[in-house]
Formats: sequence, structure tokens, C-alpha cells
Amino acid sequence: MSLFETALKATVMSTEVLVQANVSKKILFECLDIAREFEAKYSAYKEDSLLSKINKNAGVKSVECEEQELFIIQKALEIAKLSDGKFDPTIGALTQGSYGFGTKDKKIPSKAELKAKKELVDFRFVKIDKNAIYLNKSGMRLDLGGIGKGYVADIIIKHLIDRGATKALVSVGGEICSFGKNYNVAIKDPFFEKNIAVIKTSKDPLSISTSGDYERYIGSRENHHILDLHSAKSNHFYSSVTLIKNGTDATTLDGLATILFNSVSDELRSLSDKFGVATIAITPQKKILFENFFNLNIKNIELYTFN
Repeated sequence: MSLFETALKATVMSTEVLVQANVSKKILFECLDIAREFEAKYSAYKEDSLLSKINKNAGVKSVECEEQELFIIQKALEIAKLSDGKFDPTIGALTQGSYGFGTKDKKIPSKAELKAKKELVDFRFVKIDKNAIYLNKSGMRLDLGGIGKGYVADIIIKHLIDRGATKALVSVGGEICSFGKNYNVAIKDPFFEKNIAVIKTSKDPLSISTSGDYERYIGSRENHHILDLHSAKSNHFYSSVTLIKNGTDATTLDGLATILFNSVSDELRSLSDKFGVATIAITPQKKILFENFFNLNIKNIELYTFN
């Protein structure tokens, strides 16, 4: 095993995966395989994936799964309950079934269609009995995009630790975990091709998650992919929201980023405190909001100003 850091960058799940750690290249490629295996099993766009099988059997029958296969779904349901449904993994009826995000058939749905599909979005209609999962209503769809990248970052970090890494940085499409070294993590400017901030981490485990309206949209950022469950449409409170939290739990942080992105600015402070996260939110008017930067393992933050 190399004593020096090696790095691997590749595109998986239509997103960039970066793994940097003091391990051999063989172990780095094992991390890449982990991301690919996750995509094969939980992609909503692969006909033979486990998730597609669950969705196809909505309202028909339960689907048997291995205990480990259910973990991420149970985690998504926990976050949904914690947020009183502000985050909901059954949003697939809207993201996939109506808007067609991630497909060739993207469109802006009619009000009537959105109203009908909203009736299929409710995490309480997901039933797990032992190792079987059942979606109560025909037409329901699970979409794990709200926590999937964070989950992949977490399991890669765990694999690196199990294989002897003493320092690592893992980034899966903006969901980041680090430990063992002072890393510089850039926050993208949502309006220009540059960075708006650099976070200097400490050597303690840290997780960072960013959600933005510039990543996926239909036609323009007015119709971005982070949907508000009440309106079934895109909110425009922020152009990006970055959360920072002690420890390596990018799965939860990924879901929390969706929750805060769809929360008005008056709620940012209380929610940041409730969930134990630091928040950097950038509004469409280019105002930067900071909340809850106390007792976090952040050595320093350097900010670049807008032009």
C-alpha cells in the first residue's frame, strides 16, 4: 500500500465521483465499483434495478429484499419522518412520473397532472415488513436521488477506513466526506463559472452537502429539479444551499440539504440548530446567509465576492 495519497476521478450515476486517500490504486478502483453497484441496484432509470422492481409492483405486491438493500430506504423514511414529510422518497411520482427528470421526455406538467400525482407522494404509504417492501398505491415511485449520492459517499468512506486509510476525501456530485487531513473544499458560485467560497476542513471527520438550482432543470432554472412537495413545483428561495456537519454522515446531510433548500430564510436558523448543521445559503439576489457556525470542525472559511 502506498504511503502517499492517490486519487481517482470518474463519472458514475451521471455525476462526478472523486476519491482521494492514502491507499493503493486497487482500493480506489474498489471504491468506484461500489458507486457502480449502487447505481445498478437503486437507479430509477434502469429497468432491471431493484428500485424499478419495487416501483413496478406498487399497489400490486411486496418485493423481497436483503436486509442491507433496505437500509437506504429505511434511512430515507427516517429523514422523511424527522422532517414531517418535507423530504419524501416517494416523490418519484413527480420527479420521474410527471416532470421526467433524468429522461429524454422532460416536460412541465399541467396543474391537473400535478394535482393527481401529488396524491401518490406520501412516505407513510410505504410499508416494510421484515425484508419485504410494499408501496400501497398503484403509480407510487421511490426516488432515492435526494440521499443516494450522500449514501455512496458514506459507504466509500467506510470502505476506505476498513482498508486502512488514515486520510481521505470523497466527493460524489457535491456530497463530500473527509477525515485525517486539512482539505480545501470549494463551494461553486451558482451564477458564474468560479467558486464563491473555500472551506478548509480540520483533520476530524466532516461532511458537506450542496444543493443548487443550476444542476438539473427543464428549459431554465425556473424549473429546477428540487421540488417543493406542497406546490409540486420548484421554489426559488435560494440558488444554492451548503450544509456542513461533524462526522461522516453524508446520507442524512444530503436529505437535510433538500429540506433547507425548500425552507424560507426565517426558518434557516432554527432548522440549522435542530439538525446540528452549519448553513451557507445563497439567494437568487446573490445575498449570502450564514447560520449556526458554532462548535464545528472548520479551521477557516475564505469567501470570494461576486463580481
